[in-house]
This record gives sequence, C-alpha cells and structure tokens, in this order.
Amino acid sequence: MDQLAQDYDDIVRSARESRGLSQKELAQKLNEKASLIRKIERGDTLPSDEVQRKLEGALDIDLSAGGSPEDTEWESDNAGGGYTLGDVVERKD
Repeated sequence: MDQLAQDYDDIVRSARESRGLSQKELAQKLNEKASLIRKIERGDTLPSDEVQRKLEGALDIDLSAGGSPEDTEWESDNAGGGYTLGDVVERKD
C-alpha cells in the first residue's frame, strides 16, 4: 500500500467521531478488537494494510500520504535525459 499519512491517528478518530461511533462499535464493524482501534487512534501502532483498507472503507477516508513533488519529480543533468547514480545519491564527505 501507499505510505501512511503522518496524522493517520487523528484522521481515524475524527472520522469515527463524526459518524457517532464508539471505538467498540467501529471495532465490531471491522471485525477487529477495540484495543486495536484504541492503539491506532493514540498513534501507538500502525494499522496493517488489511486494517487500513477496512478503516478506509468503513469510514470513507484516505489514510495514504501523498508524496511531495520533490520526492517524485527529479531533473537530470544528463543530456540523454536518463538518470545516473549521481542524480540521486547525496555525498557525505
């Protein structure tokens, strides 16, 4: 799956509360333990890919983090347009 949003815990908690669900009710809906929901909302644990999909579906949310443009758009100094190792590696001299 995509990288998890840094504020995934707040997103889950806000979505659950806006739907008027308790942690126990959400857990039952997802067929998971309430303690897992509690840990996710506190940020103590990361949801597995399966639990992330369940949360996104049940709460109609997106927990994946969008990459920043500098993470995905590189410009090469190479005239051929391809990337070289020197384009992506930072030296630590």
